[in-house]
Amino acid sequence: MITLKNLSRKLEKLEASMQKDARRLSKLIRKVKRAASKTSPRPKKALIRGKADHAAASVPPGRQKRKLSLETRAKLSALMHERWAAKRAMDVPVVAAEPVTGSTTNGDAGNGR
Repeated sequence: MITLKNLSRKLEKLEASMQKDARRLSKLIRKVKRAASKTSPRPKKALIRGKADHAAASVPPGRQKRKLSLETRAKLSALMHERWAAKRAMDVPVVAAEPVTGSTTNGDAGNGR
């Protein structure tokens, strides 16, 4: 037969084990966060202070600027200018014959009939 005293003891043990597991879990979470912060690259102090060279800061390491000859650069420039001109020509808005206004003179024109 289970008495009230036995039930209260079991309950106390269960609560103690749950608190212990919660402490273990929080300790493990802190350990994982600490390990993650150590492995992530930290920004250089010069970048934080703003004293770094802007070109070095904007180009990621391992990526190099394309080295083009003058002829190739001219061809590329002409090609890009043609593309931009074509894009601008497509974006020209069509001018309507009558300007559309918010108010109408005909009362039932706004009903969609």
